[in-house]
Amino acid sequence: MQSDQHLTEFMVHAFSQPRRVAGQAGVAVSSYAVFWSVARKEGRTQVEIAEETGLSAKTVSRVVSHLGGMRNGLGWIRQVADEDDRRRRRLFLSARGKSLHARMLKDLKKIASEPAKS
Repeated sequence: MQSDQHLTEFMVHAFSQPRRVAGQAGVAVSSYAVFWSVARKEGRTQVEIAEETGLSAKTVSRVVSHLGGMRNGLGWIRQVADEDDRRRRRLFLSARGKSLHARMLKDLKKIASEPAKS
């Protein structure tokens, strides 16, 4: 699928260079993996995100805290208690996260339109 190829190119470009990605310096690859997983399908749980990304549940929990709005978090995602089980949290992009996602998609389109390097 062409969009998967573009996403892969974007990620390789983004993480192979020590520069800012979408205005955020020093964000770990695991943070972007969780962010993109949430953006791809909002409303999933941390366990589901861990299964998709291959990250441990502990890592996802730590990343969610970092990406969320709690204690100096980036404010990219928000957690909502599940209606059926209040202990379970569902993950969604925040307004700030949606804005960042739109900028990243714009960057992705720009990268995809650049001629391939040999």
